[in-house]
Amino acid sequence: MNWDAIGAISQALGSIAVFVTLVYLAIQVRHAREQARRALSQARSEALRQILTLQCDERVNRIRVKAESALGEVPGFAAFMTAMVERTGITHEEALVMALVQASLWNYRLQIIPDVDELSVIDRAQFNAAIRRFYGSPGIGQVFYEKFVKPSAHPDALRYVDRVLATAA
Repeated sequence: MNWDAIGAISQALGSIAVFVTLVYLAIQVRHAREQARRALSQARSEALRQILTLQCDERVNRIRVKAESALGEVPGFAAFMTAMVERTGITHEEALVMALVQASLWNYRLQIIPDVDELSVIDRAQFNAAIRRFYGSPGIGQVFYEKFVKPSAHPDALRYVDRVLATAA
């Protein structure tokens, strides 16, 4: 074997090594992008839950109800709150608290739905059972799902929940 053949083989091996390295880097960049997306989504969700928790504070809620009463209906929650007041006889303030609590629960579930395939079999079964229990049975959750979630949620989230509701436990 002469030096030209050895050089050609070395050059071919070097090219293969560069290709393998580029493929590896592309995979790493994809994983990093997915992790960043999940971290951003998680941070957004946690911030929204904290905001909703603050809004459920009795003093804050009393002020908000007073302001909302003066300004009109609570955007987004009007249909849910009206249904709750009419069907249960609770006050406007109590309906707002229920709306905020239900919004917090929905936000939690919405955080999980895109990555539900990554849950263990047991966790996924429990998650789906909770969806059936909260949104598939008569009660506050079902009213919230019908009056707030369905008109406003992303179609993919609605398809997932509707598919879970259509399946037996």
